Amino acid sequence: MFTIEFIVPYEKLVSVVQEAFAEHPKRNEIKFLVNQVGIDDVKQSNLSGDIFIARGLTASYLTRLRQNGSVVELPMSGYDILRAMTEGVTRFGAKRIAIIATANAVYGVDNFASSFLPAVRTYEIGPSDNLDTFIDRALSDGADLIIGGDFISTRAIERNIPAVRIETGKESVRQAIDEAWRLFHLNVEERTRVQRLNALVEHVHEGIVSVDSGKRITICNQYAQELIGIPLDEIIGKPLSDILPALDSPDFSTLGSPAIGDFIEINGTRTAVNRVPVVVNDVFAAGIVTFQKLSQIQKIETRIRREANRKGLVANYDFSMVIGTSAATRKTIELAKGFAKVQANILLVGETGTGKELFAQSIHKISPRMNGPFVAINCAALPESLLESELFGYVGGAFTGAAKEGKMGMFELAHGGTIFLDEISEMSLQLQGRLLRVIEEREIMRLGHDTVLPVDIRIIAATNRNLAQDVEENRFRKDLFYRLDVLRLDIPPLRHRREDIVPLARHFLAQADAENKSVVHTIDESAHALLQEHLWDGNVRQLRNICERLSVVVATQVVTAADVASCLGSATTRASSAAGPGDASTLHTSRAPLTTGAEMPARERIAEALACCDGNRTRTAKMLGMDRTTLYRHMLKHGLV
Repeated sequence: MFTIEFIVPYEKLVSVVQEAFAEHPKRNEIKFLVNQVGIDDVKQSNLSGDIFIARGLTASYLTRLRQNGSVVELPMSGYDILRAMTEGVTRFGAKRIAIIATANAVYGVDNFASSFLPAVRTYEIGPSDNLDTFIDRALSDGADLIIGGDFISTRAIERNIPAVRIETGKESVRQAIDEAWRLFHLNVEERTRVQRLNALVEHVHEGIVSVDSGKRITICNQYAQELIGIPLDEIIGKPLSDILPALDSPDFSTLGSPAIGDFIEINGTRTAVNRVPVVVNDVFAAGIVTFQKLSQIQKIETRIRREANRKGLVANYDFSMVIGTSAATRKTIELAKGFAKVQANILLVGETGTGKELFAQSIHKISPRMNGPFVAINCAALPESLLESELFGYVGGAFTGAAKEGKMGMFELAHGGTIFLDEISEMSLQLQGRLLRVIEEREIMRLGHDTVLPVDIRIIAATNRNLAQDVEENRFRKDLFYRLDVLRLDIPPLRHRREDIVPLARHFLAQADAENKSVVHTIDESAHALLQEHLWDGNVRQLRNICERLSVVVATQVVTAADVASCLGSATTRASSAAGPGDASTLHTSRAPLTTGAEMPARERIAEALACCDGNRTRTAKMLGMDRTTLYRHMLKHGLV
């Protein structure tokens, strides 16, 4: 339900309005008020309607006062005017009639003259015009009767001039009510549309400015206003060139097509701008400008990249997973944590199996890039051509076999995070050159493309080689070496942190037991020395593999020295021979025989050793410290042949 407020200037019209409303078919859906005031009183009145219906000058004044399309002019129909003219001729014997009224009322009245009505002349009056001026003009033109609305007729009568008021009939009132009904519902739709548009404009995460044909600003949303830094009332209605000169250069009105992706600076903020002219019949009619902070675009781009390629781009390890309390381990962790706080490139140096990737992921996990992706690639695992496409990506059709839609490279996937280049020494000199450019320019170009893409990455490289020596031998670029070797972290081999070997072995054995759902093993103290004295040329990786083997082959709960020795196989012998003269006293890699000829081993010990060596007598004899002939004699004695 809505309210129609009638503004009526005279008493008789009130009853006409009431009768017309009582007969209207939609009377139960409309509330109506009647306000009997003149034009001067309207200015002070407290108007409360949704739609206003008024006559003549009052309607004209209200239309100027309320520019939201909520005023309906109560029409003065041709029938109403003819009735007034007939009354004037009858009462006053008029010969020349002047009709003074608003434009809507006088339109077409000049044609009313006929054989039974005198000549008619019309005068169009507005709400701010002086009534006496028009009355005097009509009199000077020879009029002897004034016809008009309430204000004109009342003023003429006050001056003793013959006058007749145009009375509004019930039909005209009903017509006005119908128009008010249509206008209200049209306004509701329009208000809804405007509210939706305002919501859209205000809640998009970019600045929106629109201009009219004169390039004056008509819309400026909150995002744009905050970026411009000027109060909204100082922006609306102002020329675009006064508020943001850069947006009108080149001249907005001369753009023949949208200008997309320009970069300008607004109050010190780098911004991406799109300008779209609205051209009607080859004439600039309006324009729309949208802009967004580059920093915001980069954040969105990072999120899109991350979401589109989420799988496998996270670091799974942290420093809590580095097992060991030795001084070498503690020092390495402390240094790595310090490196994590800065953005410089890191070179991890360590033998194979020392846990370089574990340190790389742990550094990423506590760095400022912890919420970004972690991307790892082994440079030795792929041929040069494939490694290049994996690192840099490619566009569709870049080479034979390339995916039609192209592929994002590792550097792009690592945007906003860390890329780990394992075994960097195995990268070809050609790719080393491309990597150097990525480090220096922070941008990449996909294979088969001509557009550079900025990337924000931190590089952690790893090697088990002496890169300085590779540089001397021209196998590695000197300039790249210096760019990677900004922060160096040396990962100690297992033989340099022997205190950590037993805790590591316990951890890996428990882990393997859980995975295999086997017996929960413990390591007998007698095996500690053997574990600690072994060379472990494969470092932590080798130790983990031995523990997995122990978990499978040892059926009893306690892992003995013999179990360890059997699983190590000939590794002890290899370790002994590998150690130089200076290493023998330090590493103690050679083992005394478990038994001698005088001390015959028990049947169970021989059987256990044979099982560990899969029945291989040569290996079993070596493990037990005897030759094959002696072993065979003992096997015969105990019925093991």
